[in-house]
Amino acid sequence: MEWFVKALNKDERGFTLIELIVVIAILGILAAIAVPRVTTSLSNAKANADIANAQIIGQAAERYYIETGNTTTDIQDLVDAGYLNKEPQDQYKKSFTLEMTSDGKATVKDSSGKQLYP
Repeated sequence: MEWFVKALNKDERGFTLIELIVVIAILGILAAIAVPRVTTSLSNAKANADIANAQIIGQAAERYYIETGNTTTDIQDLVDAGYLNKEPQDQYKKSFTLEMTSDGKATVKDSSGKQLYP
């Protein structure tokens, strides 16, 4: 019991080099696990936002056709008519492409040409 009391009263300050290396290694392992998950989540969120924006543009264009009887390929026409607040941009900071058939069916593509709606 006497050795335990001496150990408690011992005036130790700071951490040993081994303890610091172990802590840094643990932090490195945690960072190596967390960083790829965060970047994957970010890219998935951007892709899902593009799909949602394309659906909004497509549905607004179809409503525009139903209410006016006119087709348009310019998203700015939808903004000017009040169907959209502003022209959305895709994850590459470029404009979507809107195509409409003569019967009012809309197709929306991102700047890379990938069809997102319908």
